[in-house]
Amino acid sequence: MSKTQKIRTTITFIFFLLFPITLNFFSPYISINGAMNGIISGSILLFMFMFIFSIFFGRAWCGWICPMAALSDVSLKINNKNVNAKKLKIIRYSIFFIWLSIIIIMFILSGGIKAVKPLYMTENIISVDAPAKYIIYYFVLFTFFFLTIIIGKRGACHTICWMSPFLVAGFHVGKFLRIPQLRIKANADNCIQCGLCNKKCPMSIDVTKEVKNNSINTSDCILCGECIDACKKDVLHFGIK
Repeated sequence: MSKTQKIRTTITFIFFLLFPITLNFFSPYISINGAMNGIISGSILLFMFMFIFSIFFGRAWCGWICPMAALSDVSLKINNKNVNAKKLKIIRYSIFFIWLSIIIIMFILSGGIKAVKPLYMTENIISVDAPAKYIIYYFVLFTFFFLTIIIGKRGACHTICWMSPFLVAGFHVGKFLRIPQLRIKANADNCIQCGLCNKKCPMSIDVTKEVKNNSINTSDCILCGECIDACKKDVLHFGIK
């Protein structure tokens, strides 16, 4: 394991251990419940931050900060099969559209935004602070783990993640506005088409195809750096585009 992957693994494991504290801030239910009362909850604030973050750093959140990243990496040891990201994203965006529509409708029915409460329904700071909430916590972990080992590489991320659309949107906004973004860049002339980068990519990206454009331009890239470490010809590297 390279130094970069050791650092990334450590960071993702820390955020995984913090998940019992941060769970509510990722909760789609908290967002809806807050909207029913005209309240912008901590989860909505976090999603807004993720959107802004991705304008500059793409989907690096998914590869380095997401609490489920460590679990997804472990799942790869069980099922390392590539998935059809284009087909699976239909499910993900359908879930996102329904969820976002409900939030908007709830705000309208409640009379609009009345307050901003970052700790809404998380007054004790810790999200998992009652026996019943442990059921929710382990259900979330089981769902992400199960879908990944059944579907393949980051199967849960491709199908049910309601957060990734914010990151994808931010990525495209930054790209449209020509804002300098963190990317994995490439020197196509050095590529020998060995395919090692494709095998290591946890998002099932055809990296060798992207290399021809001298950078990985797809919003599926989570900037984990696995392809960089897999390449024997130093074709790939982190850079600003």
